[in-house]
Amino acid sequence: MSSTSTNPYGHYVPSKVAAVVGSIVFAVLVALQLWKIVASRKWFGLAIVVGGIFEAVGLAARAYTRDHLSEKTPYIVQILLILLAPILFAASVYMFLGRLIYASGHPQLSFIRINWLTKIFVCGDIFCFLIQAAGAGKLVNADTTDEISSAQAIILGGLGLQVFFFCIFAICAVVFHIRISATRFAESIDATLRLNSMLFSLYICSLLITVRNIYRLIEYKSGTDGYLQQHEWPTYGLDVILMAIIMVITVFWYTAEKKTEHHSSFPLMSRDGST
Repeated sequence: MSSTSTNPYGHYVPSKVAAVVGSIVFAVLVALQLWKIVASRKWFGLAIVVGGIFEAVGLAARAYTRDHLSEKTPYIVQILLILLAPILFAASVYMFLGRLIYASGHPQLSFIRINWLTKIFVCGDIFCFLIQAAGAGKLVNADTTDEISSAQAIILGGLGLQVFFFCIFAICAVVFHIRISATRFAESIDATLRLNSMLFSLYICSLLITVRNIYRLIEYKSGTDGYLQQHEWPTYGLDVILMAIIMVITVFWYTAEKKTEHHSSFPLMSRDGST
């Protein structure tokens, strides 16, 4: 479709149908997550819920902009929320690994001391959130080429830092997985906690977030004239859909932890713990 001079998307007019469908899907997933959280009392999932709300509201704002291209506020809302939502999903992944390691009964096998593992990565995630929020806020208010370049550089810095934290996190998860698989308790722990399947689901979520971050890195590095910003499909295919898959996968995390409550040898993290 052709764009107008008042179109903030520049090269295309966003699809209202795609945005509405996406918003509804995330709203349903948020409701499902909330139900699981309340039923299992695993409050770490609230980060996933907030991320889902960000996606749902962001896509609703995107749908609204389809017929109101001259209005800046809904455009700003959808840019900020869709950009920042994956950081909240990443926080939930960090917290879940900490809970899995603790529930295994062998926190000493963690590459990073269990008392610090979740704190380090969640604090890093918050830092990435603030950097990207600052960059996105500057980007949507940029009026000159220099301002746009500066804002994109800030967002790139936040995304790059997030990828770095995820690489360290992946090392921690894999090292723990290898170490615990080598113990004589591996089979009994897996039977009780479904540790292998939960770790693989965590790997999948981590991979999806990494793919999304790499896409965003390339998008902002390529600039407004790059292919990724000139077409709408990458926003859904390399970001929105991947985040929806994460919300589906994480629904099963609450059931896995519930199973351990009946086995005193594999205690869950205490209620007053960091995760």
